[in-house]
Amino acid sequence: MKACAAALLLAAGANAFVAPNALRAAVPSSSSAMKMSFENEAGVVAPLGYWDPAGFSADGDVEKFNRYRAIEIKHGRVAQLAMLHTFVTHFYKFDGLVSAGDGIPSTIPYGFGAIGPWPIAGVAQVLLFCSALEILAPQKEDKAPGDVQPDTGAFPKLEQYDDAGAFEIQTKEINNGRLAMVAWTGATVAAFLTGGQDPIDTLLSKLS
Repeated sequence: MKACAAALLLAAGANAFVAPNALRAAVPSSSSAMKMSFENEAGVVAPLGYWDPAGFSADGDVEKFNRYRAIEIKHGRVAQLAMLHTFVTHFYKFDGLVSAGDGIPSTIPYGFGAIGPWPIAGVAQVLLFCSALEILAPQKEDKAPGDVQPDTGAFPKLEQYDDAGAFEIQTKEINNGRLAMVAWTGATVAAFLTGGQDPIDTLLSKLS
């Protein structure tokens, strides 16, 4: 049931986050200047500042930077939904069976431990949801990184804010996504090391 809840959250909420604007600075002519423009982008905060130890953006390629930024935003959004799922399913669970035909109870392990007992049909549903998001909400070349919202008035747009407000919103989303990715990794590793135990139960047991 946890995996099903996560899939539903992904399907329903992945596009609901505010998408960032295009690179705020104009594209300079030199590689060095383009790198400097990255140092002023959203998500650059103290104490690390512009942190790229692997040098992915060292060549100043704006197109590559936009692609990596879109990937980072997408992973951050998925991780935020995954952590929301972790908290929601800790405090609220549906009773019964995940699969009546296979006799699989709803008390399946957390994290990767849920893959084993999960029926093939359930795995197919998750893959179908993920594929639908990729097909129905692709990253278009003429859109800013992470801007996969439909062209309707139903979703908030950064254009309604001034530059400072839009920059602040972008930075908050990116950093919240980074925190969620680290948190999900920690929760999943903890579940693996404890044999599929709920990571919140593990945390509470250590604090008590």
